[in-house]
Amino acid sequence: MKNKLYAAIDLGGTKIYTVLADSQGAILAAARLPSAAALGPDAVMQQMAVSVGTVLDEAQLNREDVLAVGVCAAGFFDWQEKVMVSSPNLPGFSGVALEKRLSSLLGLKVLAENDANAAALGEARLGAGRGCSEVVYVTVSTGIGAGLIINGRIYRGGRGFAGELGHMVVKPDGPVCGCGRRGCLEAVSSGTAIARAAKEAVNQGAATILKTAADGQLTAPAVFAAASQGDAVALSVLQHAVHYLGMGLVNVVNMFNPEVIVIGGGVAEAGETFLSPLSEIIAARAVPPAASSVALKKAQLGVKAGVAGMICLLAETDG
Repeated sequence: MKNKLYAAIDLGGTKIYTVLADSQGAILAAARLPSAAALGPDAVMQQMAVSVGTVLDEAQLNREDVLAVGVCAAGFFDWQEKVMVSSPNLPGFSGVALEKRLSSLLGLKVLAENDANAAALGEARLGAGRGCSEVVYVTVSTGIGAGLIINGRIYRGGRGFAGELGHMVVKPDGPVCGCGRRGCLEAVSSGTAIARAAKEAVNQGAATILKTAADGQLTAPAVFAAASQGDAVALSVLQHAVHYLGMGLVNVVNMFNPEVIVIGGGVAEAGETFLSPLSEIIAARAVPPAASSVALKKAQLGVKAGVAGMICLLAETDG
């Protein structure tokens, strides 16, 4: 085939999203299936192998047409040892040699990466950060993740664990985070944290339309919706979350002097309601020369960011 083809897999706790694409990121086929994460690594590995076969069948191609496969997953992936140390959404993925095991099943070269790193590269090459070499990608959803693109390349740190912005401690006396520490950014500014704070306000008897939101199942989108209607409690909850996220971004701007910060994830769908106050905090609090040179943008690639980044990484690694 004239074009080099790659398969990329975004492995999550609830879904496996797989694409077949050329080296420019053009997707030829895609498949999505529920993840059998609860059944452990062996079942998930088999699912990923099947998903690659599915996209090949859809494109009417053979395994020999694929040069390599990329996998991105949430968790601590040791880039040096090529081992998944742990993953919050994938039970049993502790000490799993992800690349080696999937390569054995497929008979193809496999490259693995942290999902936020992959999404950062995707947005830097093909999305909101296109044309920039210094990009910070932040995803604000159930949790908060981040990826750093420095001098045009993924910055992983010593072993691959750099960019854990969600576990930057911003409020030492704040709520306990899922990681076990207190006051992490994720514990005060994620979608989960926003929903929790709103629920606490409702339980304490606050006067708010959130009492009837989503049949009692409070979510971050419900809080944004209530805030858009001028609900004082919802506005207060969001102000608190945005304040601490802004402080986290101020530290990022001061430390890395990025050209652009790309905000993705479900919470970012609130658009300017979310981005405008963050921009104001950066302008007011970050070192002026760095603050004046950074742009804050909404992510463009959505759920395709991770696989797009893996395709770019595979193409650049293959050379």
